[in-house]
Parts: sequence; structure tokens; C-alpha cells
Amino acid sequence: MSPRPLRWFSVGTLSVVLAVIVWGAYVRASGAGAGCGAHWPVCNGSVVPRDPSTKTLIEYTHRLTSGLSLLMVVALYLLARRAHPKGHTVRSAAFASLVLMLAEAALGAGLVLLELVALDASARRAMAMSLHLTNTFLLLAALGTCAFHAFAGPARARLRGGALVVSTLVGFVVVGISGAVAALGDTLSQLGVHNAFVDLLIGLRVSHPLLAGTEGVLVLLTALSVWPRARWAAAALGGGFVVQLGLGALNVALLAPVPMQLIHLLVADAVWLALVVTARVALCDPVANAAAPVEPDLRLA
Repeated sequence: MSPRPLRWFSVGTLSVVLAVIVWGAYVRASGAGAGCGAHWPVCNGSVVPRDPSTKTLIEYTHRLTSGLSLLMVVALYLLARRAHPKGHTVRSAAFASLVLMLAEAALGAGLVLLELVALDASARRAMAMSLHLTNTFLLLAALGTCAFHAFAGPARARLRGGALVVSTLVGFVVVGISGAVAALGDTLSQLGVHNAFVDLLIGLRVSHPLLAGTEGVLVLLTALSVWPRARWAAAALGGGFVVQLGLGALNVALLAPVPMQLIHLLVADAVWLALVVTARVALCDPVANAAAPVEPDLRLA
């Protein structure tokens, strides 16, 4: 188990990153992605925008909170490096979180600089969003792993019996991507953008639930694979996925209003974290007699 400050700071960092992700979805849904123009890291050519519009304030707030979350991930890695030796699960996960957070910032900057925001209705934007979402899932997985093992102690991965769990993890990302691009189509339509590509994205309203239903079978089997060894993980994963399916149906019925899109995304991220923890339980063995926290060394990662 990690020192108490590290344990709770890992939870706090994960919570802040989740909030930034949801706010980023609001930036997209509100059409405010171009609120700072094609400028990064400055906003409309200034560090602090002058006479900002509402969309500029929305985008600028996202940039400020993203910067805060980056600093928190840096601090998390430094704390983990100080508390644990090289190779410890928490330290490795914190390092992965830092690398993925830097990639997240670069991808976000790319969306802005290439103007793949606001009213852009191109296949290039959908592809960039898919890459961005995949990195976001990996970032949450790293942060969730760090927080989980800060409380549960280190573990050692084993390769046997991993096909089901890996398939479920990959399937969840695919379902998330299909939902994100469908939501992009809804957003563009609500903003008055109509073309053949937007119609194609909106058509994913049909395929997304079908993919989600298939993923549901994998999620159920994965939850059963850790029952009764970890009832809490199985219950959180299975119950959360059922709630997510209900929210998805409601989202479609209401034609994807912005508040429902945000709630749907937040619950999806929570279920993803439950899946990551379940995967760790299923595929990892605890390390017995783990060493106590140590003083910092000068080696990287």
C-alpha cells in the first residue's frame, strides 16, 4: 500500500482528469472548440483573452483546467517515484499516466491548430477524434491502475486466461469510438451543419447500440470471471454497464441533448474504470511481502 498522501492524491488527480474530459465534451457539444481561434497554447493570440465571447470563455476554461490536470499528473509521478522503487506497479502506472497526458495535450493542440473543431464536418476530424478518445481511455486506464494499486498494493501480471479480458477492453474502446463519432454527428446537425458525412455519422445511432449490446455479453463474461473472488468489482462493472445501456437508449430517444451526452460520457468513463480494475483483478497476482516505501532514487521511471 502506498503512503496515505499518495493514495488520496491519485484519487484526486483521477477525479480532476474526469472533470476535464467531461468539460472537453461540452466544448465540442457547444461548438466552442474554435473559441480561441487556431492558436495554441495562447488564446486568440493572447495569453489572457481580451473581451472574450462565451465560446472563448468555454474553450479557455478547458485549456486552464487541462493545464492544471497536467501539473497534477506530473506531481503524481514525482510522488510515486519518491515513494516506490523502479518497477513498482504504482510508479509504472504513474509514469504511463504522464506519457499519456503529454500525448493528450499534443492531440488536443493538433485539433485546434488543424481547425478540426466547431463546424468542421470532415472525415479527418472523425479520425482525429477517434485517436484522441483512444488515448483518453488509455490515460484513464493508467490513472485508474495507479489509484487502485496505491490502495491495493503492487501486483504482477500473468498472461494465461487473458483473451476474454483483452477482447472486452478492446471492444469497449470500439464502442466508445462509435458513440463519440455518432455524438459528433448529432452536434453538427444541431449546429446547422448538414452534408452526406454528417448523415453517415448520425446513422451510427443504429450501429452503436448493436455494438454496445455485443460488448455487453463480453462485459458480463468478464464480470463472471472474477466472481466470487471480487464481487465488488463484478457488481460495479455489470451494474454500471446496465445503467449505461439505459442512458444510451434515453439519449437516443431524446435526440442527444447536451446534458444527456455529458452524463452518458461520464458514466461510460466510470464503467471503463470499473472494467480496468476488473481486468487487473482477473489478470494480476498480488506481490507478497511488497517492500515498504523507499526514499527517492535518481533513475527515471
